[in-house]
Amino acid sequence: MANASDSLAPLRREIDSIDENLHDLLMRRAEIVGEVGRQKASDGGPTFRPAREAQLLRRLLARHEGALPKGVLVRLWREIVASSTRLQGSFSVGYCPIEGQGDALRLANSQFGLDANVQRFASAAQVVSAVGRGDASVGLVPLPHDSDTPEWWAEMQNAPKVQIVARLPWFVASPDTGDATGAFVVSTGTPEESGDDRSVLTFACDDDVSRARFAELARENKLVAENQAVAAGPDGSGGRTHLVDVAGFVTADDPRVRGLSTLLGEAEARLLGVYAAPFLDSFGT
Repeated sequence: MANASDSLAPLRREIDSIDENLHDLLMRRAEIVGEVGRQKASDGGPTFRPAREAQLLRRLLARHEGALPKGVLVRLWREIVASSTRLQGSFSVGYCPIEGQGDALRLANSQFGLDANVQRFASAAQVVSAVGRGDASVGLVPLPHDSDTPEWWAEMQNAPKVQIVARLPWFVASPDTGDATGAFVVSTGTPEESGDDRSVLTFACDDDVSRARFAELARENKLVAENQAVAAGPDGSGGRTHLVDVAGFVTADDPRVRGLSTLLGEAEARLLGVYAAPFLDSFGT
């Protein structure tokens, strides 16, 4: 009677063959990524494309089956995609402390790779400035929250090329932790549509418009905010800057945005960026 080792030998040989095939495919993928990087270098295309990454992961998750947890699948591909981004050219990540919203360095590594080139800054405003100057390819900043002082998002007019392009984590394993930890990713790239997006806008009001009044006027213009924040105006004039996070790929010239701006006394509307809506794994697998 064959012992356990003998009976497992064919399965182990099959695993070895699969590993070698996977390795071959990864090496071929790296060759193609290198060619993509060379073409991007000639035409100036971005190396970090979070919308395309979201589309890739959604496609893989839709076809996924079997015992391998979805979270593991996402982590594997995140590392593959992150290494591909670095293969296409110099890439660095700026981050700052994110109190109460998780470990910023952990979020940076999970998105951009365990060996990503990271740099710590003292504040979100410094991260935004570094990205605007080109000292960092992308930056992680805290999710917006209420404050009596100007927030990084209320001062982004000082870095007009910098926009929100992603939200981390993208894969959320439990609805109970969906808002407990996270960060926005900012870069000088132009946001792209992923097919399931959210847009972040600010409205700088000369008057002290309350949150409730702002939310009411936003709903009248069919801009229902999932998240809303307000901060003092950056110029200290007594006005308020309101932030809304709304569904869809919304542009600054959207009629709903123009209508709300008018109702707010010609408030200055600014699109801070667009990001692919996080994927919520409702089954926790």
